[in-house]
Amino acid sequence: MTHEYLLQKYGTTLTFQQASNEIGLHWQTIREMCVRGDIRAIKAGRRWILTTKALAEYLDGTSQKSEIATVPRGRGQYKRIV
Repeated sequence: MTHEYLLQKYGTTLTFQQASNEIGLHWQTIREMCVRGDIRAIKAGRRWILTTKALAEYLDGTSQKSEIATVPRGRGQYKRIV
């Protein structure tokens, strides 16, 4: 039910601002939740891709925390991959 509503309202992806309007939290909080893996999202370069399906799963309580992998980038530096 939630996924169909969000899909009709926003399409397949949405911004942190649109997600914050639906949830009622600040957009930076939504971003931090994506970084932590509470809401599944993909980081493509400098941009985050948040799908309506991932937000609906979070709202319905069916999402599982995604695993975060670290990839070595050079001398003691690691890149987090969500």
